[in-house]
Amino acid sequence: MIDTLYIVYTALAAAAVALLLAGRAAGMLRARRRANDLATLGQRYLRLTMLALEGEDSVPRFPELSRPGARLLLARTLSGVLAATYGLDAGPLRRIVRAYDLDGWLLRRARRARGYDRARYLALLAMLPVAPRTVRQTERYLRSSHRAVAFQALMIRITAQPETALRAMAAYPRAFTAAEVARILAELRRGVLPIAYEPLLRAPQSNLRRVGLGIVREFAVEEAEPYLLRLVAEESSEELACEALHALCSLRRPLDGRGVSERVASMERAGRRALLRRMAREAYGA
Repeated sequence: MIDTLYIVYTALAAAAVALLLAGRAAGMLRARRRANDLATLGQRYLRLTMLALEGEDSVPRFPELSRPGARLLLARTLSGVLAATYGLDAGPLRRIVRAYDLDGWLLRRARRARGYDRARYLALLAMLPVAPRTVRQTERYLRSSHRAVAFQALMIRITAQPETALRAMAAYPRAFTAAEVARILAELRRGVLPIAYEPLLRAPQSNLRRVGLGIVREFAVEEAEPYLLRLVAEESSEELACEALHALCSLRRPLDGRGVSERVASMERAGRRALLRRMAREAYGA
């Protein structure tokens, strides 16, 4: 009797395991099929978007927008096109965003999300040509306690209203990180923002000086050497002075001035070691 029960139990356990494995395999196949379908749909969206950019005034009809994930896929397709181009006329893409209410849809998703999920939706909005009302509706996220959410709200304002970019960056309450400066420089490379390092390096706001230093490093602006030397000698923020030193290193300029020597002497040991590593990478003394 016990042997029979053991055999029955073993058979039932094996059947349950087989059912679980079969269900998992079926789920993986469905997920793979869904991913393949979305990839194919994304290619169709990209072709239609490129046709719209060729000069057609009418808004193309994007198929299957009612299926799950399709509207998000369209938003990512448009943002990818904008990210990969320089000086693109955003008029056709703006008509697509307005016709399909992509900015309103992303904004509603951002309201329901939290944390990094909300930041991801706002990041997509920052890459799209949105309406002024969308910029106004995202201003409240500038006061968010979540750093990524607040920064993406700032990027929405910068990209949608580049004429107010300097005021927006100056009013931003947090110090920009290196990653955030790189994100702003990406907009510079796209031609959304003007490349003007001088007013930024002379600005009283530290965030503007950080962006100015990023421009100097990114575009190797050798004419900025006097401004960098002044920052090294006179900057009250140790962090910004170190960034100016690193910018001088990236330009491979001489570091034998009095202001540079005094700044290096006042630096902490970790800062001096970081500077020496940077000098080694830039082949100083070679």
